Amino acid sequence: MISDIQEKYDQLTQAQKDIFAGYGLRQIKHFVEISLPKVKSVLPEHTQVQGVNAEGKLQAVNAGTQQNYIWISDLQWQLRKVAVMHIDTKEDFQKVWEIFNLAQYELIDLSHIHRDFLETLHA
Repeated sequence: MISDIQEKYDQLTQAQKDIFAGYGLRQIKHFVEISLPKVKSVLPEHTQVQGVNAEGKLQAVNAGTQQNYIWISDLQWQLRKVAVMHIDTKEDFQKVWEIFNLAQYELIDLSHIHRDFLETLHA
């Protein structure tokens, strides 16, 4: 489906390879094209999306106040104290989306590509 997938994969940093393996191309496309625009439109003032934290929650931070926000299920940001933890950054998601040119594919067509590719790496 995706031509030169190995060449594209080789361009990724280790963090981006972890995102590729952990989320898959379908989820990465959904995050960049659907989720990010929606959540950005209702961000608190002076707040930037950081990425997905270790709990699997979308996290944002106000650079001026250092207040952290978590995206909650009823479509709003909630102020929350956040312990320092690993974050899969928005920028890394966007870089994977860009390298694999995911804008040109339908979500359904991306369902198993990452899994099938990773199986060939470990075969």
